[in-house]
Amino acid sequence: MTDDHGHELEGEELVLAQTTALLDARGDTVAVQLLLDVQSLEFVNTGDGYRTDTDWWVYLQAAVLEVEDHLVGRFTDEIKQRIADAIGYVAGRHGYSDVTSVVTRPALPRVDSAWRTTLKSRLDAERPSNHARRERDVSRHPTEDGLTFGSQEELKVYRALRALQQEAPEDNTLAILPLPAARLRAGHTWSPDCVVIGNGRALIFEIDGPHHRDGRRYVDDRNRDLQWSRCRVQVVRIAVEDVRDANKLKVRLKEEILRHLWPR
Repeated sequence: MTDDHGHELEGEELVLAQTTALLDARGDTVAVQLLLDVQSLEFVNTGDGYRTDTDWWVYLQAAVLEVEDHLVGRFTDEIKQRIADAIGYVAGRHGYSDVTSVVTRPALPRVDSAWRTTLKSRLDAERPSNHARRERDVSRHPTEDGLTFGSQEELKVYRALRALQQEAPEDNTLAILPLPAARLRAGHTWSPDCVVIGNGRALIFEIDGPHHRDGRRYVDDRNRDLQWSRCRVQVVRIAVEDVRDANKLKVRLKEEILRHLWPR
């Protein structure tokens, strides 16, 4: 098996991948969804064991799954037992013997030397949302049509979408939802830049500034896109540089809307 970059999987990562695939083959979608969010796997000595016929003492092993803190509680005892049954078999095939249990623990957050600045910036961001917008102070953010936007670029996208909305037939048109709050199954509450609904489908537009190209932020964005894809909702990312020309922006938005909301 290979990873997303074509590299051969090995060791614990191979065990994790094949365990997830085995549970998928068994139809255990709940366990599979949880395992997809596992960041790493490690085998540890439990301290318990048994004595063999040849008087050797064999220690039992536990599979330790590291996940984001808010996901730990989702691994119930019943689910962990189902995972343990599968991972014990797979691990044994790869030389990791006597794996009989599963333990989950919070993964340590990734930090760097600028961690204070990074966390302070997040706390100070005060990103707006149109969820319960009447209770919020939105004076520092662009507003139009009684809606709030996170930036001027998001407002420009809204105006282009509004123009497309006006051009659409009255009985087959669009709904535009800037900065709605949404709770996802993984435990996150996010506010996408804009959601467009039409033809019984939904499409998300994210307007990405230069900071979205940073390695860590890029990975975070891909994770967000994955969570939405699990809801069968597509995400279209537009660079801020592509927002400057209103005509080109409108053409691009129309193309994406037709592709995803009115597919042929």
